[in-house]
Amino acid sequence: MASVTPTSSSSAGTGIPEAHLALLQDNVDDSLMADFATAALFTENVRLAVDYESSDPDDEPTFSQYGLLGGDVTAGNLDRLASGDLDPRVFYNTAAPSSTFICGSQGSGKSHTLSVLLENSLAKSVANVLPRPLTGLLFHRDSFVSETAGAPCEAAYLSSNPDISVRVLCAPSNIMNIRRIYSSLPNVSVEELRINQSDLNTSRMLGLMAVHTGKDGGMPLYLYVLNRILRDLRIEQQRSGLAFNYGKFKATIGAEAMLDSQLLPLQQRLETLESFMVQDQAPQYKLGMKNQQPQKQSPKAKKSSMDRQDIAKGNIWFPKSGQLTIVDLSCPCITAEIACSLFGICLSLFLEQSSDVGRIVALDEAHKFMNDSSECASLTDGLLHTIRMQRHLAARVIISTQEPTISTKLLDLCTMTIVHRFTSPDWLLALKKHLAGASKHTKADTDDFSEATSSSDAGVRPLVLKGDDYMSALFSQIVSLRTGEALVFAPSAVIDVDYNPCDDEKVDDAVADGSSQEVLEPAVDSGAKLYAESDIVSSPKSSVGDDACSTADDAYDSDESEYFPSPKKLGDGVLKLRIRMRVTADGGRSVMAH
Repeated sequence: MASVTPTSSSSAGTGIPEAHLALLQDNVDDSLMADFATAALFTENVRLAVDYESSDPDDEPTFSQYGLLGGDVTAGNLDRLASGDLDPRVFYNTAAPSSTFICGSQGSGKSHTLSVLLENSLAKSVANVLPRPLTGLLFHRDSFVSETAGAPCEAAYLSSNPDISVRVLCAPSNIMNIRRIYSSLPNVSVEELRINQSDLNTSRMLGLMAVHTGKDGGMPLYLYVLNRILRDLRIEQQRSGLAFNYGKFKATIGAEAMLDSQLLPLQQRLETLESFMVQDQAPQYKLGMKNQQPQKQSPKAKKSSMDRQDIAKGNIWFPKSGQLTIVDLSCPCITAEIACSLFGICLSLFLEQSSDVGRIVALDEAHKFMNDSSECASLTDGLLHTIRMQRHLAARVIISTQEPTISTKLLDLCTMTIVHRFTSPDWLLALKKHLAGASKHTKADTDDFSEATSSSDAGVRPLVLKGDDYMSALFSQIVSLRTGEALVFAPSAVIDVDYNPCDDEKVDDAVADGSSQEVLEPAVDSGAKLYAESDIVSSPKSSVGDDACSTADDAYDSDESEYFPSPKKLGDGVLKLRIRMRVTADGGRSVMAH
């Protein structure tokens, strides 16, 4: 909203300072255009209409970066595309921070949809407009991996586009196998995940140790001790201005009088961290053993270590436009709990970098590593914080999972939810509790989007569910979805534009003096068509409705009046889309017997 300079004078007849009146004005233009610019999804008609409003050709368009997500398949819209009757395209706004939750059964198209969103964000193609590509981070863990078997993350196939560089960070205990798995893909580099001592801080150590109070408000004694040590070291760091010292942290823990039963779980977590640290920075001694000196590497072992660049230093997290970093912790030695802890550290390292380059964070097959553990709770908290702060972090978050029940808090906060085919009534119940479009409070048929608008020029309209039982009709739609089709719940998505040819003050004046003669029909569902016609069509009405503007001859001049475009949002409606095909190699095809 534009700033207002206060003045001390008062308006005539009211005694209210003009500065206060100015501060209470509704800045319609700014607020409405912000609704357009921040919409996660929009249609082609919306884009044309909003771009027309930009009077200065030198200004950046409202929708500066976007990519094709899919097309509306309601009532066979895509079949009519070739004839030019409708434009069913729906675009994903890559310029605006947003969060997306994708769910559905195996083989329904979840990973395909995730890859499409990444394609739209990381490189220019025929499917998008992307003057400033983003940088991406993706978390992946596959429990089905062995010395002879394993499959790369499906998103890694984006490397078939030479403008997208894919970097895979993996567990040191599985480096050779991961290199073999990804060796068939072009433009992919594989590194060991190595964390610098300087990358550690108090919050990351607390997250790694899963310091969470239980349901009864308590936590193990050793975590209280750990919390105190980290707090004391934090105070010392603030005074000295030095970074976190892992060696001192571990030595301080070793000096505490703790039982072996208390030290054992702590030692296990620290050993896990040290296996991912730069080897020269990790003290090689165990807790609970007195008068112990850190073990020194033999000259031969040290030389071998220094010869390997990915061990001698930590990974670089500086954002690079058009780069996708995949943290692939598929390894028999890495449990889901350990993976969540390391993913949490990687997430914070990624987000703390400069925000000059837009960022996108994705979780692929999240159900494979997100569970009820305290480590998963730490990762979920990090994701929730990222979503809440997405506008300030220039972040876009995408979570792809089979089960919508992994974290209902994520469902509550995500900008949009893309639902592919599933057959579980329990999953429908989760959606019902947390999505407006799947709620029992939603009307089966709304006044704004009814069958009467089926001939609309917009080409995109919400799904109309028939019958008295809304949830049964919705479930029937989900179960019958084809592979690649999805129902989209996105209350802030803008699917059309309404136009008001006059403002509220002119309407009030016209009604008050009784000079209302006609009502100008608003261009509902017409998108950019309003500007394609030379004249404004009007029709006589007996009264002024909520969606129409009544004017008198002396209160309205069609040559001077301004049209105020207002977004027509999806709200509690549901879109039925067919997700577009990929422009990069598709690595998610089913393996069939021959």
